[in-house]
Amino acid sequence: ISACLVGSEMCIRDRFKTILVEDDMVARMILENYCTNHPSIRFLKDFDDIEDAISFVKNNPVDLVFLDIQLRNSSGFDLLQHLPASTQVIITTSDSGNIEKAHRYKIDNVLIKPITLEAFLWSVKKLSSLPI
Repeated sequence: ISACLVGSEMCIRDRFKTILVEDDMVARMILENYCTNHPSIRFLKDFDDIEDAISFVKNNPVDLVFLDIQLRNSSGFDLLQHLPASTQVIITTSDSGNIEKAHRYKIDNVLIKPITLEAFLWSVKKLSSLPI
């Protein structure tokens, strides 16, 4: 699809193809709302477990992942080995102790829950010079 968004110079094909991996329903709904309303994000799908997310990324190109670390039966970090190096990751966590671990994976884009719209916009803007 190459149609341009109304009121935006960014075309749909230029938007970040984005998934969300989050097992907390409230956090997932908030982030999905932020993603679907951001002009630089093309929201594809949300997942509440790592296995479904791994299956999806093996068969679908993804540019951006919002990734919760503490999932019910696994760690969000388990998804990283299945992502191409070009995929950008924004960690979402309620435990600030995960920031250091994220840095070990060379991820410096971390959102601490509860995630405000302001923090979300700042984090997305860090990806490159994107309109917020």
